[in-house]
Amino acid sequence: MKMNLNKFRLVLFAGAAAALTLTAFTFHKKQQTPAAQQTAAAHVEWISIEEAQKRCEKEPRRIFIDFTTSWCGWCKVMDKNTFSNPVIAAYMNKNYYCVSFNAETTDTVTFNGQQFYNRNPGVNRSPHDFAVAVLRGQMSYPSYGIFNKQRNSVSILQGYMPPEQFEPYLHYYALEKEGTMSYADFLKTFKSELPPAPQTQPATTGH
Repeated sequence: MKMNLNKFRLVLFAGAAAALTLTAFTFHKKQQTPAAQQTAAAHVEWISIEEAQKRCEKEPRRIFIDFTTSWCGWCKVMDKNTFSNPVIAAYMNKNYYCVSFNAETTDTVTFNGQQFYNRNPGVNRSPHDFAVAVLRGQMSYPSYGIFNKQRNSVSILQGYMPPEQFEPYLHYYALEKEGTMSYADFLKTFKSELPPAPQTQPATTGH
């Protein structure tokens, strides 16, 4: 998320008033900056598949594709609970080029020089060829395709995942561990960056 900041002109007065004004302005700026950073980090930067490929040519990263549809209820839950988590969003923005792809779009898509279409654009819930190819015909939503940096291999994840379940997968693939160790072994040493869940106090009964 890009934020446009207004330019401020600080009129300084002589003597103690100038120092007091400048101190107050600096304190306010320091207080606001962390909140602004947290707000920005709480949103995944979704870009088009074409833009992801362009960026990958300049700075290779893995491409993460969220395959979704307009009618998918669990996709909306994933957006609300997981993709909006600031730790998850910040890690995805730093390590992936992220694409939210409508698996039933009627647009023509070009990926790795090959064009993909929706072959039945007038048919209800007709899947797009790109989604079919990446998901290998397993058309359930939400689903996620994670391409390697060369865009010649893809790993597939499917279903809604809360942040604590989704996070280790993001690290596993961003660190390119799938070629050297199993996901089960990776989990044994993985340390979450998510804050611990608040502990609930046991209910007390009145007497």
